[in-house]
Amino acid sequence: MTDHGHRFGWSLRARVAVAFLATTALAMLALGLFVQLRVQNTLEGGLRDQLDGEMDGLAATPSSERADAVAQLAGDIHGQMMSADGEIVASSTAVIEQLVPADVGDGYSETRIRVLDDLFEARRGEEDLEVDNEPVVVLVKSFGDQVVVLAIESEHADEAVSTVRRQLLISGPVALALAGLLGYVVAGFGLRPVERMRARAATISSRSAGERLPVPSAAELRRLAVTLNAMLDRLDEGLDRERRFVADASHELRTPLALLLTEVELALSGSRTPEELREALRSAEEEVRRLIALSEDLLALAGADAGHLQLQTEALDIAELAAAVVQRFGATAEVASRSVSISGDRSARVAGDPDRLGRVVSNLVDNALKHGAGDVDVRVVAGSKEVVVEVSDEGAGFTEERPFERFAGSHGSAGLGLAIVDEIVRAHGGDIGIAREHGRTVVRMSLPAAARP
Repeated sequence: MTDHGHRFGWSLRARVAVAFLATTALAMLALGLFVQLRVQNTLEGGLRDQLDGEMDGLAATPSSERADAVAQLAGDIHGQMMSADGEIVASSTAVIEQLVPADVGDGYSETRIRVLDDLFEARRGEEDLEVDNEPVVVLVKSFGDQVVVLAIESEHADEAVSTVRRQLLISGPVALALAGLLGYVVAGFGLRPVERMRARAATISSRSAGERLPVPSAAELRRLAVTLNAMLDRLDEGLDRERRFVADASHELRTPLALLLTEVELALSGSRTPEELREALRSAEEEVRRLIALSEDLLALAGADAGHLQLQTEALDIAELAAAVVQRFGATAEVASRSVSISGDRSARVAGDPDRLGRVVSNLVDNALKHGAGDVDVRVVAGSKEVVVEVSDEGAGFTEERPFERFAGSHGSAGLGLAIVDEIVRAHGGDIGIAREHGRTVVRMSLPAAARP
């Protein structure tokens, strides 16, 4: 298989669930980062607020008493006061070394400091004192020739951030699993109407014409179902048309074949005279020609249905072509004591296939002579955008509602002539119609006029 989805065997439902899972994972990752940064910033802001509060208290303390205040700091806040040249003046109890370099400027920073682990043991004079390397947030501020350094331990804040991170890492996969399961279930519910449509489509065949797909309530699927049902309507119409075509073609072929078989059987009977044999052969020849013409018509219509109606297009004068057709049918009309004439413009140029358009005009004139009455007139009218060719006679007209349908009766007959005419005209970008005007039956064909050089 070359199809990517079939190669990996993933159903649409699974793909929707995976897409839902991936989207949820990205959303949760972004949310987790936001929560972690928000908690971290909040905790750091709290530490700085504590430093600011303590520093404000020291700022309000008289400068002569500030060193003692710094030395008395305890708990999570450590303090140290230096002179302007960096000499340590006072330190809180747990501080055992200089907190920041002497040349550091005022402001906040983060670092690690070494402090005593247990002040109680330090006060008892224990020799083996434990020293911690504590992460702290530092605030430095100058008061004249005094530099005060405050440091607050950030270990608890860091642990809180780590706890939040661990909880997110634990709860995230669980939430993703639930999201993936939910996406799979929701996709199943969403695709259930599609499955019903698929199941119904699997039962529709040429023997179950008229069945249609169920129409879901969802707007998108409703449009899909309506579109597919419209396609099935067209397919049913085409199938019905082809069935009628085959049935009518079989009927049309059966008659000349039966007559041909009868003539052959009579000719082989052995009791016929040479003149009767010649007459039988002439009748057989006529039926064979009729079969050949019918076969050619069927092939032409089959080619038109398949989109293979070949046109050898060239610039031609349709008035001149119509005049040649009229001249060819003149003798046939005289035998029936009728006439065929041409009127209108003597020059009308179109872009078309001369053989195909000649057949159109010939079929129309032949149809008027065989099934119409009175004189036949071919009229050509040339316009700037289209050329109109009219073939009229004095007959009663067509009794059928759609005479251009295949095997529709035309003037009481059945055949393919007008159906082929319609296909050829439409292939040239024109149209054809029938009307009753001034007591005459008029078949009017219009074609796009050729561009003038």
